[in-house]
Amino acid sequence: MRLSALTSLAGGPWRRIGIALAFLLIGDLLWTLGRFPRHAKGRILAPADLHMHDMPSLILGAGVLPGKEPTHVLQGRLQTALDLYHSGQTRWFLVSGDNRSPYYNEPQAMRKWLLKQGVPPNRIVADFAGRRTYDSLRRAHVIFGLRRVIIVTSDFHLPRAIFTAQRLGLETWGVAAPTEHLPWPRRMSFWVREYVARHKALLDAWFPPDTLLGPREPTPEDWLRPESEVVP
Repeated sequence: MRLSALTSLAGGPWRRIGIALAFLLIGDLLWTLGRFPRHAKGRILAPADLHMHDMPSLILGAGVLPGKEPTHVLQGRLQTALDLYHSGQTRWFLVSGDNRSPYYNEPQAMRKWLLKQGVPPNRIVADFAGRRTYDSLRRAHVIFGLRRVIIVTSDFHLPRAIFTAQRLGLETWGVAAPTEHLPWPRRMSFWVREYVARHKALLDAWFPPDTLLGPREPTPEDWLRPESEVVP
């Protein structure tokens, strides 16, 4: 009789709680994955549709290999930004990422990669305190004085970056570096991490964290004249 009662209890309220939690998780997943693209609607453009010429590109960092070379994901972001530069869609780069130790430096790896591709040194500015997306965007706005910027990052990351930028008062457009060519398990790991990170982005929007700031840093805006001001 007692075993029957326990079985009945396990199939009763606990089963209902499990079903409710499953629906809650599915609802949260759909809401999280749908909310950020809605905020980025009309702001994520193909390179051919991005009719900008005087704006900088903010390249958000990703992993660096032990040999201090960019990972495939980071190379994808750099190549996407480089294509914009060669097509005249952007004039200079702000590379922002994590520099957690002397042995791990995302902005330095990004800068070296761009230099190897023939980008002039005076067209690259490095932010070594972009530990995460929020820090990179807030510092781009406050420390580097950007008001309008093209964000270049991976496709799964871009809606969150634009959402955060809008909350910080940046006028942004985004160009996505594709990741469809990557193995499916790796892409899935990115999306799992992104699911968690989007919740953190909401918390950042509601409760803005402290960010490492400092004095205004010079950028090419201080020595490059907009093309509209150049006399033929």
